[in-house]
Amino acid sequence: MGLRDGLRRFAAARPRPFVVQAAGGTEVRLEVEAGLRSRGWRPVASPAETGFLVVCGEPGTTLREAIDVVWADMPGPRARVDLARVDDVPRLFEEAVPQPPSTGSSMGDVEMADRADDRDGLRLDVLHVPLGPVLAAWPAGLRLDVALQGDVVQDAQVTVVDTADGSFWEESGGDRERRRAASHLDSLVRLLYVAGWDAASGRAAVLRDETLSGAPKDTLVPRYASFARMVGRSRTLRWMTRRLGVLPADVAERHGVSGPALRHAGDVRDRLDGWLHEAGQALDLIGAQPRPEERPGSGGLLEVMPELLVGAGLAEARLIVASLDPDLAETAVVAADG
Repeated sequence: MGLRDGLRRFAAARPRPFVVQAAGGTEVRLEVEAGLRSRGWRPVASPAETGFLVVCGEPGTTLREAIDVVWADMPGPRARVDLARVDDVPRLFEEAVPQPPSTGSSMGDVEMADRADDRDGLRLDVLHVPLGPVLAAWPAGLRLDVALQGDVVQDAQVTVVDTADGSFWEESGGDRERRRAASHLDSLVRLLYVAGWDAASGRAAVLRDETLSGAPKDTLVPRYASFARMVGRSRTLRWMTRRLGVLPADVAERHGVSGPALRHAGDVRDRLDGWLHEAGQALDLIGAQPRPEERPGSGGLLEVMPELLVGAGLAEARLIVASLDPDLAETAVVAADG
């Protein structure tokens, strides 16, 4: 009993929340992640692993309904904290008190399998599965409806279920290059997390937060260079990401893609290298004359995403989406709930 009670006390002292972000909740999420890390609270990858839900930002109707379904299915005892603004974040560390468990369960929108011919002419089950919008390390407000045969994507449809009036990364004020570097680091956080490299993802998150908080350039640049060398030299990561989700430059340009995804057109590895290069470049330019703002390109990323996913395995599809990392707060695509 002594060991069991000790484990319970340890678990209670270090809660593990499942964090969900609305499209306009980037600033809140960043504050939450920094607070969790400072306390040693590690977020979970799936809501099935915890009874602690944290909602960052103000989700629209469709996303809120999806979050409520996940909340209803989370195991008890449960606690839910909704944080609309950055000023609300301190409540997270005051109100994380488990609530009575709910009853009932829901399979959401997962349909029964039907059948279709696969690429080899065999008759295989087709399973229609939604990815998102409530998923760890996932673009806020995005839902993908995929048709799977085995674990291979045969078809994919994009639905935007949440948007915002503007992206946190596009806000004026402060050092534009500092914010640009932090944006690329934030994308690296998610891609490395999806790739299963938690330690590198954590280092990217620390660098991102230090960049946003105004850490001196002379401190950031060498620390980032060490991080970039570590990630760039990983043979395992290169093997996982090469020849995956290939986006040719002409296709990217035709769909209105901009930024690193256009300048570093190619596969997931090329986009990863692009973020590494451009984050370092932006850090080097802190305090200098900022470069012009780029036109938003997430709408183009959403357009091209389905064709990049067809033929990929389910785990590969997660990597492809993470390597595109569209920001639905910047795109003009209309959300499902208007």
